[in-house]
Amino acid sequence: MTRISYTSSFILILGLSLISGFTGRFCSNVENSIVPDFIERIASVTMEMNEPFKEDFTNQSSTEYRDFVRRFNNTVIPIYKKTVDKFSHVAHIILSAGRPLSQIRKRSLSLKETARLKVDHDVVLAIENNIEINSTYKNMVRDVIGVIADLINSSVPTFNVASGFATETVFSVNDVCLKVAEGFPSDYRDYFQPALLEGKVTCVTPCNAAHSDRIICENGGTCEVSSEGPSCYCRYTEEVWYLGEYCTLQVHKVGFYAGLGTVAVVAVITVAFLTAYLIMNKRTVKRNKDIKQELVKEWLEDDFEWPPQRETSNTDENGQTSDSDIF
Repeated sequence: MTRISYTSSFILILGLSLISGFTGRFCSNVENSIVPDFIERIASVTMEMNEPFKEDFTNQSSTEYRDFVRRFNNTVIPIYKKTVDKFSHVAHIILSAGRPLSQIRKRSLSLKETARLKVDHDVVLAIENNIEINSTYKNMVRDVIGVIADLINSSVPTFNVASGFATETVFSVNDVCLKVAEGFPSDYRDYFQPALLEGKVTCVTPCNAAHSDRIICENGGTCEVSSEGPSCYCRYTEEVWYLGEYCTLQVHKVGFYAGLGTVAVVAVITVAFLTAYLIMNKRTVKRNKDIKQELVKEWLEDDFEWPPQRETSNTDENGQTSDSDIF
């Protein structure tokens, strides 16, 4: 059992050491601040194709859906990579019914059977984490719009785009730290909070001064975040120990050892006194018990004589006396 426990501990430490952002002797404490090199921003894109919508396009397990996504990846992705400098990948490809293919349609056909195929997807942009991230993002969205225009004017028969547009999406710095925390075990994820430091979005823990609920360790103590949460590790010197939740309690070693010695002496004296008292009390109890047993024994062995009867006289109301035996 011990061998298995050691092996499990080694695997846990090894696993944590392979995750960037951990520190400490056993790689069990998370860094107090993490600055991501890149931040993902999303441009939302909608395209309408010059081809009819089919009901099977809504089923992502269908052959029609997979075939279209294959055409999309082979045609659109290379253009994104070539034109958009910060392009990372495409996510959430959703196919649905768009506007009618033609203003005139047969009455026998339903609207979906004559509708264009609409393609919604997110273009994920990996932008450097710096003070110019917002302006860079706007430029990248314009590049995405340029790609859509090129696709509309293109004569590629296998992927004929009729119209399309791209829009900016709302950005939240909280999403940055949620993304950063994905690489950590669940015990650590709740301790990160975004902050803007030196023009960069930084994910900080309560051990960092930029955190809204900062922990301050006194007397040179260090704050570290483990799986159990943030806590202070107090400093020990040759003369003083620092204790308490925030290392505010000072304990001088000389006074501590002197007090400990005094307590030890008092404890020894007290124990000796109690021991002597118990021994003496035990002897006294035993002696009294022996005396009682001896008296009882003598009483049983001797001929015991009851005291003689005494006669008393009682006078009644008529002046007559009567004798009664009283023991």
